[in-house]
Amino acid sequence: MTKESQNCLLKTLEEPPRFITIIMTGSNESMFLNTIKSRCIKVTFREIEDNLLKRYLESKYNLKIDENILKACSGSIEKAIRVNENKEQYEEIYKLFSNVENYKLLDVLNKAQFIYKNKEDIYDILDYINIVLLDKLIKSPKYIRYIEAVEQTKKNLRANSNYDMSIDNMIFKIWEE
Repeated sequence: MTKESQNCLLKTLEEPPRFITIIMTGSNESMFLNTIKSRCIKVTFREIEDNLLKRYLESKYNLKIDENILKACSGSIEKAIRVNENKEQYEEIYKLFSNVENYKLLDVLNKAQFIYKNKEDIYDILDYINIVLLDKLIKSPKYIRYIEAVEQTKKNLRANSNYDMSIDNMIFKIWEE
């Protein structure tokens, strides 16, 4: 919600009708105005454990999800289903970023086209790239610079930087390392 829309909601939160319960959800508490937060009770939900999530998805949706993709779901059923819909692309991302040092720059840019085309899922994709890189970090400390490039890309995108240029910059930094 924008600040303006939150301010419009204040009157309703201050004097709600007796028969109404208002439930608001958000993934980032800092995005709510303090005046909103002071009028609400915070209820924190834990992530669903990976093994429980995997069993649920297998029984309810008949989905087989590999461990890396499961880590990217952050305990969310909705996210698991959404990521699974693009499973092939996530597998390509895994192949690309787990062996990025073995590719020429042009090959990396070509294989990364999925990232450029999926603006609406970019934060899920960037989180998944970090999961792949964290696995590689155990073998070599150089991967910390790759992760820093991904995190900087997230910051740039949240600050409304140009999307394609932010992705280009991330890929160039990772490839140069």
